[in-house]
Amino acid sequence: MNTPLNVPKPVYPWPVFQSPFVGAFNEEECNWYDEDYQFLSPEARARYKENRLADVGAFMVPTVTDRDKVRAVARFVIYMTVTDDYVELLPLKEIAAFRDRVFEVMMGDEPRPEEKGILRQMQTNRKEWIAFGMPDSWIKRIAMNYKYRFLNDGTMEESPYKISKDVPPLPLFHLIRANSIGMIPFIDQICTLTGFALPDYIYKHTVIQRIVMLQAIIVALQNDFATIRKELSIESETFNIITLLQHHNKISFDEACTAGMRMHDEFVEEFVTLADHLPDFSPYQKETEEFIFYIKQMISGLNSWYYNSGSKRYQVGGFPVPPNGKGETTHEIAVKHF
Repeated sequence: MNTPLNVPKPVYPWPVFQSPFVGAFNEEECNWYDEDYQFLSPEARARYKENRLADVGAFMVPTVTDRDKVRAVARFVIYMTVTDDYVELLPLKEIAAFRDRVFEVMMGDEPRPEEKGILRQMQTNRKEWIAFGMPDSWIKRIAMNYKYRFLNDGTMEESPYKISKDVPPLPLFHLIRANSIGMIPFIDQICTLTGFALPDYIYKHTVIQRIVMLQAIIVALQNDFATIRKELSIESETFNIITLLQHHNKISFDEACTAGMRMHDEFVEEFVTLADHLPDFSPYQKETEEFIFYIKQMISGLNSWYYNSGSKRYQVGGFPVPPNGKGETTHEIAVKHF
């Protein structure tokens, strides 16, 4: 039996809460796959049903008591994750075409009957946002962030590295991963939870944008530690901070874990410092502070989901294989998180 690789778990310096909606959307989630994700193979859909992705929403917004709002977040989690899995190894022109079509639907265009059902999920999400009182300006913000930050600057920049199995320099890695992890459009949903769409002059402020970027970098690094077993077993997965540090610095796995966690903790420290020293955003100081509170819960909530949800996504045979992907291409690697 292989000796397990020891991988540390991130910790965060703020309280973590428990959502009453964990497990509440399992049946609906399975129905969504059967109704709107028929473009996936039967095996992929079966695996997604074991991934418990709807619970990501509940874990990441644990203090929200409005079931409809938690459902809307869960819906977003699922189609964002499926998007990432499905397109990551496609030719760039195909990703670009999908990127452009997603934007059109998010902005109000009707999906055509012959199009992939995932677009219907996006259309439903848009209707939910409107019902929650979100203005057109906010919908354009989240649609732009999904199109450009997530797909264009993230997935489309990451994909060539996965195909070539090359590795980027560390500063570029952080920027690409911060976008491809999908958290920049994801946290836009905080406005639907609070019922207040941050005005542009606050959202675009240098400090808020740095906090948004730090959240995305932190979650990307968090993901790398939680998913390392899967990624070590899939040949095309080269975007992981642990293996990247091993490659660039010629260090052992354990040394790379230590260095990567130190890097993660430094970003968390910067995040906390900025969150504790916000500029004066009067008359919306309270709303801005609430926005930051939800960002914190999203960080720690996702971390908790990885280790406590019962998801099979990162177990052997649990990850849905994308088109052009080979799935697990090496022997199972034992990992012990501590």
